[in-house]
Amino acid sequence: MSKLKWLLPVVILVFGLSACKSTESGTATKSSSKQATVITSKNYTTAELEKRYVKIADVVMKPLEQASYKESQATIKKTATAGQTTLAQVKLELQDNNSNQVLTQALLKYLTAAQKMLTTMLGTNQAAYTAASKEFSLQSSTIAKTYFNGQLPASMVNYSKRMSGQTSSSSSAKASSTKSSASSK
Repeated sequence: MSKLKWLLPVVILVFGLSACKSTESGTATKSSSKQATVITSKNYTTAELEKRYVKIADVVMKPLEQASYKESQATIKKTATAGQTTLAQVKLELQDNNSNQVLTQALLKYLTAAQKMLTTMLGTNQAAYTAASKEFSLQSSTIAKTYFNGQLPASMVNYSKRMSGQTSSSSSAKASSTKSSASSK
């Protein structure tokens, strides 16, 4: 009988611990079925960061190109909105980068200028657009000179050449028409 008195608490303790363990494993199963947030980090090379620099510039230049070709406001707005989505993705990529922090921070600042440029492009405030455009251009140039041997993205170079070609050809056309009208008098 004395053995039974001693054995009974041991059996109760064993069953009690077993019950606790099954409750804990049930809780663990429930919590593990939820999606876990995974923190990722990248170590982009300078070349990979340069691709993001070019991508940011291309996103901004595309609606500018459309505007210069006199496409509809709806088309330009759609392109700028899609560009905002692309810039948000690039921003996440840059925020996950652990290498070359100085360039990464410069690109994040550049990205903010690009977002502002797209936003003001669709607005009616010309002064805000002009300021955003100057900031975007200044940062493009600074990043190119500081990190990429002065090399601007091709989309910016091509747009600039085309716009200066239009300006100079229209200026020379005005000059020739002024000369011809002056000589005809």
